[in-house]
Amino acid sequence: MAGKKPGQNNPNIQSGKSRAAEIPAYARGNEYWNTEKYKESVRTAHTDTTALRRTRDRSEGDGPYFFDNTAAALRERRKVNFAKKREEIRADVKKNRHRITAAGRFLSLLLIVGVLIGVGVWTYKSVFVVKNVEIKGDTSYSEEELVAASGLDEKPNLYSFSMSDAASSVRFYCPRVSEVSFERKIPNKVEMTVSEERAVYYTEICGDIYGISETLRVLDKLSYEQTAGLIKLKLQTVSRAVSGDSIKLYSDRAETFLRSVIGYLGSSALKQKLTVIDLRNDFNIVMIAEDKYKLVFGSQDDFEIKLRLAAVTLEDDVFKSGSKALINLEDTTKTSVIIDNQLDFGD
Repeated sequence: MAGKKPGQNNPNIQSGKSRAAEIPAYARGNEYWNTEKYKESVRTAHTDTTALRRTRDRSEGDGPYFFDNTAAALRERRKVNFAKKREEIRADVKKNRHRITAAGRFLSLLLIVGVLIGVGVWTYKSVFVVKNVEIKGDTSYSEEELVAASGLDEKPNLYSFSMSDAASSVRFYCPRVSEVSFERKIPNKVEMTVSEERAVYYTEICGDIYGISETLRVLDKLSYEQTAGLIKLKLQTVSRAVSGDSIKLYSDRAETFLRSVIGYLGSSALKQKLTVIDLRNDFNIVMIAEDKYKLVFGSQDDFEIKLRLAAVTLEDDVFKSGSKALINLEDTTKTSVIIDNQLDFGD
């Protein structure tokens, strides 16, 4: 090896060709790389060990990728990174803004719903309150009595009170009322329509006198003077008598018998003349007409015929004298009449 000249074994030199001419263009780079300034910049950026940017060779053609760690490249990479972070931050802010907007809309909706509910509750409790009650129908009770009986004097809410309960209460405290209905009128009015039953009969129960309607409902307690013009009922044992409800007898058979006889009398011409109806014995029906004629019907057999026969018999001229008489209608084929002013119509 001694005595050889530099480049003696280099074929390029031996062939007279320059080495630089043999280096591909993509490997030569630019002249700036071989200067001291470039080497200094490389040393300055040496601490940045992360390759942030990969570029192609500046020469023509598709050369290999390399890392550019020059100060300018680092600044460019920092600028790119800053731009990326800024875009990420903007994207996060935009996303959060949408979330905040949606949450705000939801809270606003809740607030609106709450306000509407509050207004509705206030309106329900303050505006729709019963302040005016109008009574319709023919009634013997005063407006104050009916309103108090229904509970509307306590000024309930227009839609909270039960109309069925109010009707039951009216029939209980005002027993002559047979039917009652209510109609709500916005914002604070109620129309009450009532119909009454009048006492047609009366009967004694446990020493007290009660008026009885055509439908056998127990009405008010009466004094003896108030029974004028009413028909006295002598009944079998009463098991229940509550004002406003139908009278109840001790057995279903006795109650059926009572309703059957009263039903026949409803369409009879004789009814207008009767003063007493004795139904204490199913097989011995007795009635008193005009306080001077005692009608004996016996059983309920052919009862409708017996009633017509009794009405026709009382139209006879013999009964215009004013004398007392006993009329036996047990046998419809022969009616017997006994005129006797000494007749006793007591029990």
